[in-house]
Amino acid sequence: MPYINIRVNQPLTQKTRQALQKSTTQLMDELMGKRREVTVVQIEESHPEHWAVNAEFLSISAPTAAYVDIKITAGTNSAEDKNRMIQQTIVMLREQIGVLQEACYVVIDEIPAVNWGYDGQTQAARAANRL
Repeated sequence: MPYINIRVNQPLTQKTRQALQKSTTQLMDELMGKRREVTVVQIEESHPEHWAVNAEFLSISAPTAAYVDIKITAGTNSAEDKNRMIQQTIVMLREQIGVLQEACYVVIDEIPAVNWGYDGQTQAARAANRL
């Protein structure tokens, strides 16, 4: 049940937003083994001048800045899975958006199973019910 928030410093077209959502969902399925049916991808766009790299404001003509925050249940993926996800997320962003800032970050947050869930049930309770 991953939640992915993609933040960029540029306005995106609807086509690009949809491509990012589809590609991210596919990566979560293929690389992390996450169910597509409960994968949520949110995209946030802001003005370029709201971002700075090396203490310099970014202009609309500068390479795109992006930050991707991925939330998964703790202990459900290996270090290798997470490494590949981070690598392939950057590849996907370049394919969908174009040239990126070097300081383009992907963070995978592992949330304890007792601390989050969906449809009114924690991940820990879901795991207990499967036993």
